[in-house]
Amino acid sequence: MEELAEKRLIIDIDLAPNVDDVYTGKCLVANSKIVMLLNFDEANGEFDGFTIVKNSDVEKYRNWEEDEYADLKNDNSESLIATIELNKFSDLESSFKSLVNKLVSLFTYDDDDVFVVGKVLSVDYYSVELYLVDKYFKGLGIKVIKLIDISHIGFDTQYERKIRKKLKLL
Repeated sequence: MEELAEKRLIIDIDLAPNVDDVYTGKCLVANSKIVMLLNFDEANGEFDGFTIVKNSDVEKYRNWEEDEYADLKNDNSESLIATIELNKFSDLESSFKSLVNKLVSLFTYDDDDVFVVGKVLSVDYYSVELYLVDKYFKGLGIKVIKLIDISHIGFDTQYERKIRKKLKLL
């Protein structure tokens, strides 16, 4: 998969049976620890935000066929990639350290239909500390989540940008 990241190919990754989801995006980082995608938004035909999953959860992946690239209406990938330092995303700990003071969405293995949104406060080898907010933009307090329990991290998507704007967090 590292070659996919070097070439920045668009792929679908399947996480079943661990998580019942398929993610689509431009592969930016792929190593033994994580896979990081620039999300493809099918509805708009462009890229929107980033997803990080554990490499060990990737059951299978598929490169896009040439004809599928016609779904890409606006290749805004370079401007989005320019907003982050990809070399700082090598595992969950380093990724969260790059996201301190940023708003993220996290899914855990407990319930793949439920996720939390919060501002990253701190991170260590075992866990991340977040200031959580609810869907009504109200603060829920601080929560510590073990890195081992996290199945998916999303950041800089339209969803997090909307919440950040409402909260004036960043």
